Amino acid sequence: MYKQVCIIPFRRDFLIKFNELSPTPLEIVESVDMMRVLEHGYKVKMVETKCETYSVDTIEDLRKVERLMENDQLIEQYR
Repeated sequence: MYKQVCIIPFRRDFLIKFNELSPTPLEIVESVDMMRVLEHGYKVKMVETKCETYSVDTIEDLRKVERLMENDQLIEQYR
């Protein structure tokens, strides 16, 4: 089973183009702006990763992720 983690970088020129594209029916119904890209015929690249990810939707989620980050090997690069 896969899950989608949305880290979506845009090149500046495409971001300008994206803002010019009209919202599409599927984008509106699903409330997923990436559908605008696909429905207008553009491609989206997905990359598989083995990294574990966690959503942060509640204060409890935030506390959990903060605890996990304390032992993250890369945390010193962010300080």
